[in-house]
Amino acid sequence: MRRVCTQCSTVLTQYNPGKLCFPCQEKQLEQRITYNEEIVNAMDFAFMLGLKNAESVKRLGRKGKLPPRIPGVYQWLWLRSIVEDWRMQEGIGNKELRMAARGITNNLRRCRFDSVICLGPSYKIGSKVYGQEHVFGTTDTGRVESITLVKVDRPVALNALKQLPKKDFPKLSDITDWADLTYDSISEDLIVRLEAYF
Repeated sequence: MRRVCTQCSTVLTQYNPGKLCFPCQEKQLEQRITYNEEIVNAMDFAFMLGLKNAESVKRLGRKGKLPPRIPGVYQWLWLRSIVEDWRMQEGIGNKELRMAARGITNNLRRCRFDSVICLGPSYKIGSKVYGQEHVFGTTDTGRVESITLVKVDRPVALNALKQLPKKDFPKLSDITDWADLTYDSISEDLIVRLEAYF
């Protein structure tokens, strides 16, 4: 008995695992991308879970311990919204990522609201966000003192930035590094939403 693609009626080979031929699978994937749905591949998912490689994610997927993949596309791809919902339900996340994100939010709050001396609101925050620069601020009495910032692992923090959903954090969609944030773009609302996300 010959199997055929359900969309274009092309004969499927024995190596094709589903009901769609490979070109139809690609079309379906392209449609998902054009609807601006963010897609997570196996390597990104491994990072979110704190695993070392994509094969570990695939192994968990085969055992049925992960959320469903994109239907009709027989690749190891997931919709970010489904992955995020699943992570929230299961309480699963990368501890290093959460710790870096907490350090970033702490440093953003201190640099923005602890009267840090800066040149102006449109200037970039720079490496202060990673706790690598010495920062001075004014106290309630007007005295200038050193402010202690949390040291943050920069590569992990950059991965945390990459993992943020662009639709929920539109201010951060244009930046590739936390150090590119300007003082006037840092609001209490942004910090609270970052804390809630991580």
